[in-house]
Amino acid sequence: MRFLHLFTIFIFCILILPAAYADDRDSALTFPSEYRYTIIEPVNDRRSTSDSGTMRVRVPEGDFLIGQPERTEDPLNNGDVKRKGKTAKREEGPLMDEDMVLVPEGEALIGLPEGIPGSDRNPLRIAAFTAFLIDRREVTNAQYKECVEAGGCTVPSLIIDYPPTFHEEGKDWYKDHSRDDFPVVGLTWRQATEYCRWADKRLPTAAEWEKAARGTDGRTYPWGNIWDGTRANWDDAGKIDEFEKISPVGSFPQGASPYGAEDMAGNVREWVDDLILKGGSWYSDPVSLRSGDPGHGYIVERDDDMGFRCIRDISP
Repeated sequence: MRFLHLFTIFIFCILILPAAYADDRDSALTFPSEYRYTIIEPVNDRRSTSDSGTMRVRVPEGDFLIGQPERTEDPLNNGDVKRKGKTAKREEGPLMDEDMVLVPEGEALIGLPEGIPGSDRNPLRIAAFTAFLIDRREVTNAQYKECVEAGGCTVPSLIIDYPPTFHEEGKDWYKDHSRDDFPVVGLTWRQATEYCRWADKRLPTAAEWEKAARGTDGRTYPWGNIWDGTRANWDDAGKIDEFEKISPVGSFPQGASPYGAEDMAGNVREWVDDLILKGGSWYSDPVSLRSGDPGHGYIVERDDDMGFRCIRDISP
């Protein structure tokens, strides 16, 4: 009897366990590279509730893989989502036109000099970049509605799950057709990511966003080193910039970056892949509108001064 028991254990160890480990090992190799990103700024004790109702916690610094294994069908909606992009079949129209600017390959000075507020979180350094395209302007309500109608996005969370945040009236902006050319706001980081993926793009990293905003010379603002309140939508109650709150995209072409990207300072803070918000908004002071400002980790997941734009990698 004892011999039979030992024999059974031997068979289990030889035949069953290796197969189980082999399955785990093989599945771990199928994650696509698009799911890889780095959290560069550890944030402690900041939690928020995700759309599913579960608790999400900011993780410490390091690389990791997230997402689902690669499949042959579209990962969104079991392959039924209509994708926007080069390979999508779609009607032509003004909302479909690509409007991106080139950020060329090369090094750039990013961060803030030592001793400047925020330099401890974003120190001055030289970083190397491959070339990419970035949206000239922030993603608009009209563009985001297109994604919702195609099944690739969900309605802004600010509309359906509004938390006790600062600007209550923003709930109505998405539904107001007269604001179709305003930045879409009230989105979680996840929703911004889903839109960019649907458009065959991705969110920029904080460093990529910063180079697109300030060029290579480390300037303070997209237009230069001197603050000019006529070049951005910021918190002046409309006294200088003529907008009391949010403004249509492209209202400040005179504030464009060296590459032609507009509204990189002010109007709405923009989600980047590092789970922070860059660029300041219509509710921000000039310090927050600095291109090198380290940005803000989320206090709430959505608000009506929080938007985004996407980038697209350029194949060699």
